[in-house]
Amino acid sequence: MTVVDWILLAIRWCHALGAVAWVGGGIFYILVLRPAFHRAAPPAETGRAIGEEFRGLVNTAILVLVVTGAVLTASRLTADTVTVPYVAVLSLKIVLALYMFAVIRFRRRGAGVQPDAAVAASRRARVRVWLTGNTALLIIGVVIFGLADVLGALFENSLAE
Repeated sequence: MTVVDWILLAIRWCHALGAVAWVGGGIFYILVLRPAFHRAAPPAETGRAIGEEFRGLVNTAILVLVVTGAVLTASRLTADTVTVPYVAVLSLKIVLALYMFAVIRFRRRGAGVQPDAAVAASRRARVRVWLTGNTALLIIGVVIFGLADVLGALFENSLAE
């Protein structure tokens, strides 16, 4: 392996860690933290402290995913073995990731993040929560994780041909 190969391997590893932090944090929130908060609401200060710490994790994950994703995209798209299905799946992965990042930024600029359970009576509010809530972001993150495996398989198949 060349030095460039080792660098790309390290970048892939960082990209995977960013994705694991994002999706793992979402799973922890949905399956552990949110149910615990519903059973016994913590003091407001505790909730704020948890939110600040998680926001730091999310910000770091977004930065790592954007930077490493750009490098990996450039690396793969300049390869001679790139195929149309690979570009299509990669494009879908990028669009979904950008959607997630935009939702996170938009929610932070709002008056406050409302929990998924606090669904307003209006249809518009229910649709918004369905498209931008924590559960929706977790599902999209898991789909993106799966698309990464599809990309790996497509790339390996193109090398074998």
